[in-house]
Amino acid sequence: MNPRKLCVILMLAGMALLLLSLVWFFVAYASPLDTMSRYGDKDVTLQLMACIYSTPPICQGAAFLGDGPSYSPMLFWLGLLLFIAGVIVFFALNKQINQTSFDPKTGPSITSDKLLGFIAREKYTYYTYILFLVGAGGGLLLPPLAIAALLGFVLAVLGYFLYPQQLTSLDKNHLAALSVVYLASTLLLFLTIGSALFILIALAQLVLYYIGFNSYRLGHIINMNNLKEEAILAFKPIRERFSSGEKG
Repeated sequence: MNPRKLCVILMLAGMALLLLSLVWFFVAYASPLDTMSRYGDKDVTLQLMACIYSTPPICQGAAFLGDGPSYSPMLFWLGLLLFIAGVIVFFALNKQINQTSFDPKTGPSITSDKLLGFIAREKYTYYTYILFLVGAGGGLLLPPLAIAALLGFVLAVLGYFLYPQQLTSLDKNHLAALSVVYLASTLLLFLTIGSALFILIALAQLVLYYIGFNSYRLGHIINMNNLKEEAILAFKPIRERFSSGEKG
């Protein structure tokens, strides 16, 4: 995909999701907002408006008064992250153009080994995995930390589409796998909010990220055919790894 097209798609998708989240919010909280405006309680109205991007206690109480579908700020944050990703791509493209030299014999080449201007290319996928692990693991204990996984997803998408020539096939394989797992698990988490399945899916997501991280550290390409073997390897005791010669 053309990086400039990706930039436009990300920003348009982000704005569309932000707009959709606002529509959803006003539909879900139409009745409470109408009641507050009638009684002129501006402080409570401002607190209620915070439900667009967070979940303070007042949101749960107001949700029972609303007639529309229950609102979730996840859509707002997803839209915001996609829009920010589009902006980052835009500036990264401009910086990449400035770092590109042209040789009449070989054509254009990148003169910097920093992706996005500040991440070493050999560490790009590693840092992306760290963000996913922090977001998935930390999000179970402190929900706001789940934003780290969103940032990891942004890095994965940017790396795969914006820097395919600078990254190795191993990097691209894991960035693609991370993106697919994130999208699928996020959709399932969104559909199971408030149920016991939510925790199970969140744990499964964390386990998959760890399996992928261990596979990446060992320099293994990961796919559906070897997922079982990589899972066994990821949770094999360290002693067994060394005794079998798997010191990666």
